[in-house]
Amino acid sequence: MANFRKLVHVVALGKSGTFALAADAVHLSQPAFSRSIQSIEEEYGVKLFHRGTRKIIPTPYGKVVIARAEKILQEAKGLRRDVELMKAHEYGEVLIGVGPIPAAVLLIPVISKLARLHPKIRTHVEITHWRNLLRLLEAEALDLFIADTRELLTSDRLEIIPLPELPISCFCRAGHPILAHPQITVEHLHEYPLASFRFPDVSLTEVMKAFKFQGDPRTLWSVECDNLLVLEQVAVATDVVILGPESAFRTQVKEKELVEIKVTPSLKLFTHFGVVTLKGRMLSPAAELFIQFASEELALELAQRKARKKK
Repeated sequence: MANFRKLVHVVALGKSGTFALAADAVHLSQPAFSRSIQSIEEEYGVKLFHRGTRKIIPTPYGKVVIARAEKILQEAKGLRRDVELMKAHEYGEVLIGVGPIPAAVLLIPVISKLARLHPKIRTHVEITHWRNLLRLLEAEALDLFIADTRELLTSDRLEIIPLPELPISCFCRAGHPILAHPQITVEHLHEYPLASFRFPDVSLTEVMKAFKFQGDPRTLWSVECDNLLVLEQVAVATDVVILGPESAFRTQVKEKELVEIKVTPSLKLFTHFGVVTLKGRMLSPAAELFIQFASEELALELAQRKARKKK
């Protein structure tokens, strides 16, 4: 098949009608240009132009080739433009998977930032457990996913980028009786129903130690739910104490409907979010931008938390 350069020459000759003008338009000498036209005619086995007249005229074959060549060159130009727009984050799409907890922390600020700064990027989001996200990633239905990665670290098929860790704290409604204690301990927490998202199995020992709990780890929680909005509303309406990153409850904390419980000593529990991709798979600029924004959001959250503690 003729290369793009030869197609450019055919289109130029069809437009100009003379070898001299066409050669000048594509910055070639007239002999070199003539050889190029002859080469493509030999390749197709037909004459593309009538010679010997004052103006070079396309043959019926030449008209077909010129019309098709113009479309091909236009598509090639559009393809280059799309690639440049993708590089500039002004075009493209990103297929994102997010676990329920990082979704509560990250999705609203990150997608809002994408929509504000790069409105032409199309973002598709799947929120589910990491096992489901892994299946989708392996089927190439996702570019990447963000989840707790502690149960994924032994896989040699995956590339995992750790994200900044956020402290996990306890929260209760404003006016909750536990707040009357001058110093709140873990033992005080056990006086009330506890609610949490589902911790990975590998972290249960850590959680049991933090809560000084000796029984079946799954009986520690009165409510276990991966929808943090549900936990938030339950805590606002009852004496249930909930567990999670502060940024997951940012609105209710800001409006002072929820209050962080300052436990002494601190629980020392943290998120372990990471970006998970398939090894060897090149990410689109839009996917790389999503990762950048997610990392920046978590870093900002940590900085703001430290600033609040200093006040």
